[in-house]
Amino acid sequence: MQYNLKERTSLKSMWLATIVACVTSVSFWLAASWSSGVNEPWDAQCYWTVLYPASLALTLTLGLLFQQRGWVAGPIVMFGQIPCVMMASGAGPLLAVGILYCALLSIPAVMLSWGARAIYRRLAAS
Repeated sequence: MQYNLKERTSLKSMWLATIVACVTSVSFWLAASWSSGVNEPWDAQCYWTVLYPASLALTLTLGLLFQQRGWVAGPIVMFGQIPCVMMASGAGPLLAVGILYCALLSIPAVMLSWGARAIYRRLAAS
């Protein structure tokens, strides 16, 4: 399968954006867990009032980083909680529930990151 130069550059930027998003989101959730004094980010008292809205803002920002497929930033940010949980608590029997929880939380994040990229493209075109 041959790629032309533009496609190869696009693939490189997609991988770079994915790596940056992964590192940023895991760092965000580690800092959130550490500052809240809990092992799992979703156990923090301020999860729904501070951490989840901040993660959605991070999703919007990272959605603009991707040149294509901006919606990918949503699941990356939300599933960034899983490595934090595994580092603190290990892979216990409730890990599957945590993965399902992250999948549900990523639905609004997907819509926001996709919308941010669509708005950016529309503004850049005009």
